[in-house]
Amino acid sequence: MAGRYHSERLAQRRVFTVTDTFTVTGRGLVLLPGLIPIGTERFRAGDPILLRSPNGRETRTSIGALELPHPNPKCEVLIMLKEIAKDDVPIGTEVWLL
Repeated sequence: MAGRYHSERLAQRRVFTVTDTFTVTGRGLVLLPGLIPIGTERFRAGDPILLRSPNGRETRTSIGALELPHPNPKCEVLIMLKEIAKDDVPIGTEVWLL
């Protein structure tokens, strides 16, 4: 229980809820819909994130890579996770910036 409290204190902002995932061979797991920056917010590979799955499991990890899709009318930034498997991020998982 203490670990959960600790991770909740660190969470700064829920950036999206996962609606789909796919794997790019050699690059990692892509989470959709992606991040939408607020104001001057910037994201970088290595930024820490918290994944909160619908079953209550929490996983701390970091952004492995970033991609800007084209076309991109919503200015979404796609994130890729290198050490996380598709089965570890079910639909409905919340992605939090730490």
